[in-house]
Amino acid sequence: MTVLAGVGIYCFFALRYPYHIHFQEQCQLFESTWAYFASVSAVPGGFADWLGRFLTQFFYYAPAGALVMALLLCGVQLLTWAVCKKGSLLSYALSFIPSVLLLLFFCDESALAGGAVAIVLSLATAALCLLVRSDRVRHLLETVAVPVLYFLCGPVALAFVLAIIIREIGGTGAKVIPFSIMLRALLAVCPLIASLLTPYPLSRLYVGIHYYRYHNIVTGMLWLSVFSTAIPVIVSLLRTRGKGILPGAAAYVLIAAAGILMLFRTADFPKEEWMRYDFMVRMQMWNRIMMAADTRNPDNPKTVSCLNLALAKTGRMPDAQFSYFQNGPYGLIPGFRGDYTNPVSTGEIYWHLGMVNTAQRFAFEAQEALPDFQKSARCYKRLAETNIVNGDIEVARKYLGALCNATFYRKWARETLALLDDGTIFEKRPELARARDCRLREHDFLFSDTEMDSMLGLLKVENASNSMALDYLMSWCLLRKDLDRFVECIPLVDAPAMPKSYQEALLLRWVLTHSDYNGLPSYISIANVRRMSEFLSDLQAKKSSEFIQKNYGDTYWFYYYFRYLSENDLSRDEKNTSGPDSGPYSGGL
Repeated sequence: MTVLAGVGIYCFFALRYPYHIHFQEQCQLFESTWAYFASVSAVPGGFADWLGRFLTQFFYYAPAGALVMALLLCGVQLLTWAVCKKGSLLSYALSFIPSVLLLLFFCDESALAGGAVAIVLSLATAALCLLVRSDRVRHLLETVAVPVLYFLCGPVALAFVLAIIIREIGGTGAKVIPFSIMLRALLAVCPLIASLLTPYPLSRLYVGIHYYRYHNIVTGMLWLSVFSTAIPVIVSLLRTRGKGILPGAAAYVLIAAAGILMLFRTADFPKEEWMRYDFMVRMQMWNRIMMAADTRNPDNPKTVSCLNLALAKTGRMPDAQFSYFQNGPYGLIPGFRGDYTNPVSTGEIYWHLGMVNTAQRFAFEAQEALPDFQKSARCYKRLAETNIVNGDIEVARKYLGALCNATFYRKWARETLALLDDGTIFEKRPELARARDCRLREHDFLFSDTEMDSMLGLLKVENASNSMALDYLMSWCLLRKDLDRFVECIPLVDAPAMPKSYQEALLLRWVLTHSDYNGLPSYISIANVRRMSEFLSDLQAKKSSEFIQKNYGDTYWFYYYFRYLSENDLSRDEKNTSGPDSGPYSGGL
């Protein structure tokens, strides 16, 4: 049963939920230093949190992360069984309940591994104490273990207290009731003592500090898992002679079926899809993004922005952009939002465009917005790169020094430091050289995503080789349905043949401003003229939108007439549209 559960958990995280694994890793920076250990473990539950962060660093590779999750959850199940009185297959089957609840808990990307580690430590301590035969010695160990576990694991040490009380009462009855009351009182007093020694409010010390990324949220599923550890222990005491396999097998099947059903209702697969695209952008897997989009056309604004970046990086944006779903200009470059997710992926766009200072600001804002106040390995790496490009070498060394203490970033950071010392950083790191060459040098400006066309135009004018800036400029005008501005920018296009979407946009504007096709520019193909005529005929015949989409869904005309562009897409909230992007290497107007 345990092996089957472990294989199922591994397959779920490795095959269906791997990008939640990657997302967890990028939201922390685990440093292998004594100072980092001391700072994390200095609060109640800090040791379990440190172990959770240690395990989370292996989420850099999804198969390793899935294996860690499977071992953690199977460990909770086996340890729950270890504190039961043996002899009942039913209690063995019921010991899976805490693991199932933890599995549902970890479907949330804000759930931290420290919670599961705390349960493992608490149950392991209970199992070891129960091995001691001497009542006096065992009670002494159990009494000492309560405050120690509270300091190491936080209030989840309640799992230890529940297991010990139930087993002691089940073994010797009313004689240990005073002892059980004392254990509960001892656990209740621990937060009161901790409040005198730590800066955390008493409410946080009672519900836990490091189990969930948002500290003001009580993690109900985690606490259900803690309380459910008592169920199999109680059943094992009531059915000490139960030898039949039918009740246990039935309970196992029922728990497995309910767990699978609840798992697929709890898992956030749309968010997993966005995390998948964001991961591929992070790893610059542009062709994989195109393959994923060809398999299933993305329709989420975040995934659409990742797709558009891949289109630009592969040179396919002018010809193929409207073959995919587009949801307006902020599906091209999303506006700034003060959280820890959106600025990371949006900052990738600015980085590849050459707006280095904006990419740096977005990375810094995303890191500072992490609700559990950790540092982000991904953001640290980007901040090191932006400071190198901007010439702030000493600042870059600060970030690289921290990354040297991180297992999966150590090699890159040390190599980068060596290249900085040698002065060959731009020769050996072409992506940094490209960012240096594409960035603006001569202008300071206040960043505003409502004037993106001006900033993109300046990027192109000052750096003629920045073809991506031109692609984004033309796409910005098209997605805003601003054909007049699009026509003004056409002289910037220098291509052997006018791209497909540009021809369609120019042809549409011609039809809107002329009575016939006489004088049409020669670079607009006859095939596009013929197809435009067919589109207008079908439009005037009031053909259904399904018919129009089937026949013209890959054209700019379909986007122009059938994709709604709300006022909110064209006017952003003032507090989200501007921010400083100044300095000797910043760009814009």
